[in-house]
Amino acid sequence: MPVKPYNIEQSKVLLDRSDQLIVRGCQGHKRSHDMLELGYPVFTQRASGARFWDVDGNEYLDYLMGFGPILLGYNDPVINAAVQAQMDEGTIYSTAHPKELEVAEMLIELIPAVEMLGFLIGGSAATSAAVRLARAYTGRDKVIRSGYHGWHDWSRTEDEGAPSVIAPFTLEAPYGDLNALEDIFKQNDNEVACVIMETIRESGPPEGFLQGCVDMAHQYGALCIFDEVKVGFRVAFGGAGEYYGVTPDLTAFAKACANGYPGSFVGGRKDILGSPQCQSSWMAATFHCDLPSLVAIETVIKEVKRRDGIAYQWKIGNRLIEGINAACEEGGLGYRLTGTGPMPTPVMEEEDKDRCIAMLQGCLARGFYLHPMHPMFLTLSHTEQDIEDTITAVQESIADLE
Repeated sequence: MPVKPYNIEQSKVLLDRSDQLIVRGCQGHKRSHDMLELGYPVFTQRASGARFWDVDGNEYLDYLMGFGPILLGYNDPVINAAVQAQMDEGTIYSTAHPKELEVAEMLIELIPAVEMLGFLIGGSAATSAAVRLARAYTGRDKVIRSGYHGWHDWSRTEDEGAPSVIAPFTLEAPYGDLNALEDIFKQNDNEVACVIMETIRESGPPEGFLQGCVDMAHQYGALCIFDEVKVGFRVAFGGAGEYYGVTPDLTAFAKACANGYPGSFVGGRKDILGSPQCQSSWMAATFHCDLPSLVAIETVIKEVKRRDGIAYQWKIGNRLIEGINAACEEGGLGYRLTGTGPMPTPVMEEEDKDRCIAMLQGCLARGFYLHPMHPMFLTLSHTEQDIEDTITAVQESIADLE
């Protein structure tokens, strides 16, 4: 496999310029300065399918896929045609549009845990809406969180700019530990509105953990929210809740459901969402029910069903995990992929971190973008040959270390 001479000089130039113009925190999750130091490009010019081209002209097979919202592929022609047809008629109006009802009915039929829903924009809005609804329904204020749920104050109470008075209302529980979760409930009895759980992290939930979260929340008079922002439409349409057969009270969805458009939604039990408390909770925003996003969601559902896309993500993802882990074990490298097929997560042994990064840099030089720390995402645009080529790139990059 050819090793391409590549540079990222234009990325450096644009990042210097960006530092003078854009508040870094607005895209802090991209960690552009850290990634640049590791030899990764930080500005993209265009993308198509499972590939992108950076501003220096380098081509990469991508496994980050915009941090998860791309499911069918970048610049997907079916999505483009459907959204363009809606754009020709308009994207926002002074009144509601029938598409809102059509897509809501599709989602309610599709996802077991969703009996009623509300549309929003972005994953942070979906999780924050779920928390507000839980507080409205229970009349309580405290939230137990576990995982990353976005940038809003309730979720990141230690960040600069978050009022200190908010911190006591957000409690944090370790993932996978029901005993620790119960301790928090006991210490805050009759005060907790909900526990919100990022459902799949690293190798996934211990057996019975997600059901235990639901049962324990109910035991203490609280609601259980599943944060399926990364996981929904990947391990199953309904995320980990559907995959593991567990029904939460509320669920937040975003990212892959709209294939690159910003639409998101919160859904759940109708007796909760249809209650007077939730019906009167004010969460209005001009671009909720964004029509291009609704059309994208509708098209994603149809295409994933038509192409058996859930099973395909599992198939190619499992092969990627198997092949890369075998290559790293054989090459004596402390790098592994863990977790579920549609969303593998990289893990490095700290004492072997430098060699792991060198291997990933070798993959970059061969045109394969494997993020060093963030969960990866498979799409319907990744081919089985792409997976085999990626495994080969890892093997060759490990050999280069000798």
